[in-house]
Amino acid sequence: MSIVNKPVVSRAIAATYEVLTVFIIALAGLVTYLTFSSRIGLIALMVESVVLGFAGLVMLVILASIYRTSYTLTENELIIRTTRLIGGSKTIPLRTINSVEKTIIPFGIRLFGASFYGGYYYIPSLGRVFLAMTNFQDGLLIKTENGNYIITPSKPLDFKTAVESKIRPPA
Repeated sequence: MSIVNKPVVSRAIAATYEVLTVFIIALAGLVTYLTFSSRIGLIALMVESVVLGFAGLVMLVILASIYRTSYTLTENELIIRTTRLIGGSKTIPLRTINSVEKTIIPFGIRLFGASFYGGYYYIPSLGRVFLAMTNFQDGLLIKTENGNYIITPSKPLDFKTAVESKIRPPA
């Protein structure tokens, strides 16, 4: 039997991406309008509208993927489902997990990914960490033989207990 955990999405994170997406799409629309209503720099305006349109599309994909993020615990593995734009889904064999700890979302230097959502970060006390977060409060730090992960499942203490029961079965 597997446990699928759909995390709670922070209104602040969602609103940040929503506002930025609307702004970029509106800007792309304005540039497209200027492209067709002006003869000055027609090619430059067309390129700008295509670039902004692509950026808006990327933002929409990230926004949608925030709501699709999930953490699935099976008999043998923990699967972190995220978009490829932040590093893709991760499968962690349970036998490689050393510890699961409740944590605050730490400050880190983004190496690759999307701010406020996830990707690879450098966290001074941990080194390189894969982060998949949908809010700022439900952090779990998963230390494994192959690296560290920070996730934000709903009811993190219940999820922590479920993971620990799989990696250390009752005697």
